[in-house]
Amino acid sequence: EHITETEIIINCAYVDDRLQKLTDYIRQFSFSLEGEVDGKLYQIPVEQIFYIESVDNKTFIYDCERTYSCRQTLSALEEKLRNMTFIRISKSCLLNISYLKCVAPHVNHRLKAELQNGEQLIISRNYVESLKEKLRK
Repeated sequence: EHITETEIIINCAYVDDRLQKLTDYIRQFSFSLEGEVDGKLYQIPVEQIFYIESVDNKTFIYDCERTYSCRQTLSALEEKLRNMTFIRISKSCLLNISYLKCVAPHVNHRLKAELQNGEQLIISRNYVESLKEKLRK
């Protein structure tokens, strides 16, 4: 009751890949992106974002409730989110793998990602291996 701020302390002999992944995951809970809907700006907690997509040189952020427009490019967002649970799955899309329900084969050596909300995204064949690697970690 007397604690005013959340603090997580990890004591370890050395940082391995699993511990690094855990600390990166925890860090994302203090990070948000700015998005706009109907002229109003919102701070969207990163852990609530399902995916980010670029369409016709415009960037959109999708959570479970809304679609926000974003002034930043997909590449800039990818750089900001690189140590979090996001991965590029196509030239125009970043996926938060925390919301990935399953992956199934699709035509032309691509994969189809199904998200926890039932939405489906196509994973380009150029990004299949990087997704598999991220999921193994």
